[in-house]
Amino acid sequence: MTDDNNQDMTLSQSTVRNGIVLAIFALVSVSATALTWILTKDRIQSEKEQALLRAIDDLIPRDQFANDPYVDCVLIQDSQLLGTTENQKAWRLRNSDGEPVGVIISSVAPNGYTGPIEFIAGYKMSQSGDNLAGVRVTAHQETPGLGDKIETRKSDWIYTLNNHPVNDIKLPKWQVKKDGGEFDAFTGATITPRALLQAITNTTTYYKANKDILFNTPSNCVQPEEDLE
Repeated sequence: MTDDNNQDMTLSQSTVRNGIVLAIFALVSVSATALTWILTKDRIQSEKEQALLRAIDDLIPRDQFANDPYVDCVLIQDSQLLGTTENQKAWRLRNSDGEPVGVIISSVAPNGYTGPIEFIAGYKMSQSGDNLAGVRVTAHQETPGLGDKIETRKSDWIYTLNNHPVNDIKLPKWQVKKDGGEFDAFTGATITPRALLQAITNTTTYYKANKDILFNTPSNCVQPEEDLE
């Protein structure tokens, strides 16, 4: 056997060995990832549920409803009024008799200064009329020190949106003062509050038009693999 043949055989064997090593490494990596997911998925799911419940409690206190809104949830869609083509969620709140007392709707202000602003709006029902309990921003990319004042930890501005009758949430009132409305803008940042106020107005319009549907649609947010025991 010539040296060239020996070299070819050695190279071929080396290639096979490397391929086997890479295959084993890939298998171990995939197995480790799968095992990690199996071991942590329940904890992650529980943390997601608890984070949502904390946000809901911040808008409508737990003693005012008796169900589990994380499970009592429906997917909703309206690209015009909810600001996105993606599914949003409505978490229903009910009393001990199963009667509706409120709902939390996720929505998007698509025209923030640096990108979409994601938020949840809580609506509370009463015999005297429905109110916007409040709004909390859940994700944004607004400018630090300016547009990020929509966060509760940066400013009290978002609290000025608490407890407004839904029938009052309409133009021209629900705009910044610069546009003829009733709400202050931020110094050096008008686009962010303008976008959020418009989106809240749209979301409220959606709520008023679809309230019955929201509470009569079977729950469909939680996928089978997410079912809580």
